[in-house]
Amino acid sequence: MTTVTVLMPVYNGARYLREAIDSILQQTFQDFEFLIIDDASTDESVKIVLSYHDDRIRLIQNESNLGQVKCQNKGLHLANGKYIARLDQDDSSEVNRLDRQIDLLNSNNRLAVVGTWLVKVDGCGNEIGKWLGNIDDYIDVLFASLTNSLPLYHPSVMFRRDAVLAVNGYDEDLPYCEDQDLWRRLALAGYESIVIPEALTRYRIHDDQQSVTKSNIQSNNVIITLERFLEYFVIDSAVKPLRLLMTCESLLGLEFWELCSTPKVTRQYCDYILQLLFSMKEKLQLTSIQFEKLELLMRRHAVYASLRAWRGGLFRQWFASVPMYLFAVRGGISMTLCHYVYIYPIVYVIAPIFIILRTIKRLVFKITYVKSLFEYMRHLGKQSNVLRYWYRKIRYSNSR
Repeated sequence: MTTVTVLMPVYNGARYLREAIDSILQQTFQDFEFLIIDDASTDESVKIVLSYHDDRIRLIQNESNLGQVKCQNKGLHLANGKYIARLDQDDSSEVNRLDRQIDLLNSNNRLAVVGTWLVKVDGCGNEIGKWLGNIDDYIDVLFASLTNSLPLYHPSVMFRRDAVLAVNGYDEDLPYCEDQDLWRRLALAGYESIVIPEALTRYRIHDDQQSVTKSNIQSNNVIITLERFLEYFVIDSAVKPLRLLMTCESLLGLEFWELCSTPKVTRQYCDYILQLLFSMKEKLQLTSIQFEKLELLMRRHAVYASLRAWRGGLFRQWFASVPMYLFAVRGGISMTLCHYVYIYPIVYVIAPIFIILRTIKRLVFKITYVKSLFEYMRHLGKQSNVLRYWYRKIRYSNSR
């Protein structure tokens, strides 16, 4: 059995395809098959793949376009490898990526997914930033799943094929978000994930990539996956509005405080978080140490969320955030070690001053605008008087 299958669906990817293929063939780890599934491309993609004479490359050509998610599921069943390494047609890998990921998967049978940090590059290959993130254990995965901050970037991952097949592979009803849904289902099944704190994958950002052209569908499916994850623990329909708040807090930032705009609603939301945590402890059979870590992470996240509220510049958002801060500090002595806790009282005092100054600035701007508008109207009036004078003079001279 082959150790790893590198799975790469391709559709009209000729522009960057050669760079992606070369990055895999140059890996320091050589015991792999390279499964490329062409999804009925109409460009030179197939010709580029066939130009390589390497026995490890295995090309599958679809008769019709199936879409990326179906291609990935097809690849799961066709693969011969114990592990699956994902790569997209416009990305590339560092030469030691496979080596680093295989070592970790071999060391822990409960470890299902190994990701890496990403280097972001533009269409010309110039570095424009990095995507980082830390996942060290199972609790980090649960916390990141709750806050929609899972740093498991799909083109960078390697996972156990049998673990993914055990949870029925990718959900084909969730295109452009199928990876986030898969990581959550693996977590619910008890599998662990980890992120190597090294940039071993180069992720290309350009105008033609699917995450750009299909961003609306992707955003909608992200919400669906988070809703499903939350419903697994608390099904009560009475908390559906609060579940929506968690979705907004995770995805929309300050817009959360437009919905959670009173202390009463914020208190209900914090009660829901506690209910959710205890349900997770029971259903996932978390140990006391695991539960304490998850609770601490959520309370610290609540401090961060409450600090963002005052930036909206409204007193009602400022007041609404107070119960969330109180929810955080009830975490006990370990919570007081969080530096955010000390920042909040200072912000609580300073925020009204900033809000008042911002309000004054807006009023001054409006007064200045009205004044300038009035002056402009007076200027137009003077101009109209001059025009009227010359009009009458010309008309009088013509009449003579």
